[in-house]
Amino acid sequence: MAVYPDEFTIRETFLDGIPAEMRRALIRDDNLSPEVNTVTEFLAYAIRYEQSARTASHYDQRSSRRAQGQRQPVKVGMFLAKRSEMERNRNPR
Repeated sequence: MAVYPDEFTIRETFLDGIPAEMRRALIRDDNLSPEVNTVTEFLAYAIRYEQSARTASHYDQRSSRRAQGQRQPVKVGMFLAKRSEMERNRNPR
């Protein structure tokens, strides 16, 4: 007869199956613990971790392309000045 594993065993199996870097981030940075948190909580944080990693990778690639001269960096001061000017033109006093 099959025996369904207990919640702690499921959490341990989940943690054993994810990459070590993610496991360390969930436990160290997000303060999750297999003794306290549910599998659903671990899964939600793991999904958030993957999304953050993808976003960081995207901007790392953009930054390296910019460093190679493929794109010019945005001048923040000019951008903000232009935006303020556009807002003033849209909402004259």
